[in-house]
Amino acid sequence: MSEGPRLARLSELSHRVDGPGWTGGIAGIAACLVAGARILVVGHGNVASFIVVGSAHVRGRIPTGVPIRSGQGYDGQFYYRMALGPLNFSRTALGIRMDTLSRFERISYPAVSWLVGAGQSQVIPWSLLLVNVIGLASLGALGAVMARDARRHSCWGLLLPGYFGFVWVLSRDLAEIVTATFVVAGVMAVRRNRYVLAAAAFSAAVLSRETALLVIALLALEGPVCSLRARLGARGAGPGPPLAPLSGGPRATPACAWLVPAAAFVGWQLAVRAATGSWPLLTSSQHNLDLPLVGLVRGLRHYLGRLPSTGALLWFAELAILAVVVVWAARALPTTTARLYERAAWVLYGIVDLSLAPGIWLGDVGFRSLDDLYVFSCIILLSSRRRLTVPAVLVAGSWVVVAVELVRFI
Repeated sequence: MSEGPRLARLSELSHRVDGPGWTGGIAGIAACLVAGARILVVGHGNVASFIVVGSAHVRGRIPTGVPIRSGQGYDGQFYYRMALGPLNFSRTALGIRMDTLSRFERISYPAVSWLVGAGQSQVIPWSLLLVNVIGLASLGALGAVMARDARRHSCWGLLLPGYFGFVWVLSRDLAEIVTATFVVAGVMAVRRNRYVLAAAAFSAAVLSRETALLVIALLALEGPVCSLRARLGARGAGPGPPLAPLSGGPRATPACAWLVPAAAFVGWQLAVRAATGSWPLLTSSQHNLDLPLVGLVRGLRHYLGRLPSTGALLWFAELAILAVVVVWAARALPTTTARLYERAAWVLYGIVDLSLAPGIWLGDVGFRSLDDLYVFSCIILLSSRRRLTVPAVLVAGSWVVVAVELVRFI
């Protein structure tokens, strides 16, 4: 058979699936396949196995059907506890004791799950999973829109939900997918001058994880920095050549896009402080940050000592793939149309990630906490003219490997 008709059919198929709906659908289906396999294989048909409730935090009767494991469990148990009662600030309630009061500041994911589950305790395990599946599908659709803006095929947008760390998030009822979805939605809303929508998305993001505060802080500073640069360039126009304009140019972003999220965050901090007597932001920073490079160096030493074990090889492979994506983003900076605050967020998230506490670097599940750097690397890449084949292949491969690991071995 001639290659011509075959290539024509492939081209037609590629054109048909070139849309945000298709890309979001692909991401959603992939998430459903992984989730379904884990429910059947690991959870033996029980979706509540995703929660990973540890006996160390059980202080009474918890809802029927939720399995309890010996030990500390995992963070999903606290999101589950908050999803059962989003406005219940008691340290111990509904059978689970919170390990730290800082958990209450990350309310978006459990609150949305509570709404999706209509507040019914027996439905909450499903709604926690469904919200993350919808989040990955939404990231795919948002990535497709971003790719099409740069005249790429929509399917390149799968880079955004393709982070291997998100497979861990999906499998353990964690909040990083929801945070990333709202952050990217806010970024796209600002790009389209839909500032009320941006304010709503960024508000949900900062109430999901406090790391999103960095984005709105940089958005607030972008206008003044661009204006200052323009004035300096005008003053220097006489004696020498003016400063080169920043890509995207100075833009006046209405204050509501960053002021409303800031007010929402402060307001929730005050509410939690009034209910618990503690400032959650101050408590959370003590557990998550350390001196720069300390955590990474300890992680490298730890896994170098465990070579050639499978766990060590996977850890180094995942670190290398994330590094490739970040380096590719750095090489794309000269051609990216990403705005100044987006590029600045990429730089600062890199610095923050290098300052994460050692505990986050010990275990490949900890890479989920580096999702901010990955997401903004993808924003820079998708908004550039850089070829994405190499990072896309590596990301897709790592996603499949981690999915198989979580279904088959964990």
